[in-house]
Amino acid sequence: MSDRRTFYEVLEVEFLASDDQIRAAFRRLARERHPDRFQGPARAAAEKEFQAITEAYNVLSDATQRSRYDQALSSTRASQQRANPREVARALLAKAVGLANAGQSVDAKEYFAQAVAHDPDSAKAHHLFGVFLSKQTGGLEEALRHLDQAVKLEPNDVRVLMDASKLFARAKMVARAARFAQQAAQLSPGDPDIESWLEQLRKAVGGGGNV
Repeated sequence: MSDRRTFYEVLEVEFLASDDQIRAAFRRLARERHPDRFQGPARAAAEKEFQAITEAYNVLSDATQRSRYDQALSSTRASQQRANPREVARALLAKAVGLANAGQSVDAKEYFAQAVAHDPDSAKAHHLFGVFLSKQTGGLEEALRHLDQAVKLEPNDVRVLMDASKLFARAKMVARAARFAQQAAQLSPGDPDIESWLEQLRKAVGGGGNV
């Protein structure tokens, strides 16, 4: 085990995990890694891990302690990230997603844009920014650019390909949408959702109508 893990990493949850998610993670890990399930040297390692899990849960399940811990963690990460643009981008992206989920679209857009600016080669940043923009009034054209760039950066990600396909179909660029969907089908053969979507696209191409 690495002592450099954060409490979030110990519990295997995201930084923005809810109280319910933290409780569920603790219960699962407590069952899976309880020392009574192990023997010999493995038991000693399990006891150490169980202590780490319990400590992480005690802090993250308490609102006051979690807030204090998050502040300390953010301060430490900030000092580490200043020299690493990709780490800065990851932090900005996490903040953007949180703001978007909270309905704070104006601030979320700014954080997404900063994340992409810090790491323009991040397929994830372009992907998430594109999906976000696709839900904003007047954001379709910019969303298409980001999804297209995400596919170029990560051409083997089925989710990126499918999101791009559906967005280009929405923009009535059906041939392009079909190409992305076909790439996804090659990566995940037999996937019923992809096959169903491809069939919709074939009908649209053949009929000259909308998907």
